[in-house]
Amino acid sequence: MQKIARSAQDLGHILRQYRYKSEMSQTDLARRTQTHQRLISRLETGNKGRTLDVIFDVMRALDLEIEIRPRRKGSAQDIEDIFS
Repeated sequence: MQKIARSAQDLGHILRQYRYKSEMSQTDLARRTQTHQRLISRLETGNKGRTLDVIFDVMRALDLEIEIRPRRKGSAQDIEDIFS
């Protein structure tokens, strides 16, 4: 699953989808990230902080977007190949 985020609301929606797919509650995710459930809820609903607003404003001005996809699982050899 590959998604594009152009706003804090897009990002929140995508994160919620991935959390559901991972069968995690907001509380589970908060524990894994050492934060609070209410912060996860605010993030998922697009109720973000000023820093996130600024990041998306700058990205919009530069005609950029965030591409969200599952993290690649590489081997140690893959990393060595990058620096060879």
